[in-house]
Amino acid sequence: MLAIITKANDDFWYKFKEVKTIEDVIEIYPSVVIEKNTFSKEEARYWDGFKKEDISLLEKAKIHIIIYNSWIE
Repeated sequence: MLAIITKANDDFWYKFKEVKTIEDVIEIYPSVVIEKNTFSKEEARYWDGFKKEDISLLEKAKIHIIIYNSWIE
């Protein structure tokens, strides 16, 4: 399934990746949170750095993987 991946400490970074198993997710980064993708194309319009051509991928992504690469307070 398609996932949108973001970093907890970076509001502008994102990428899309096809994941099939939990092993695929763990290969992305050892500390992640997995949740249902709740992003909408309306939100993408206000997301600095989000590319218009990625809106169709955002709509197809079933899950959101958040990389916790530093402590968030």
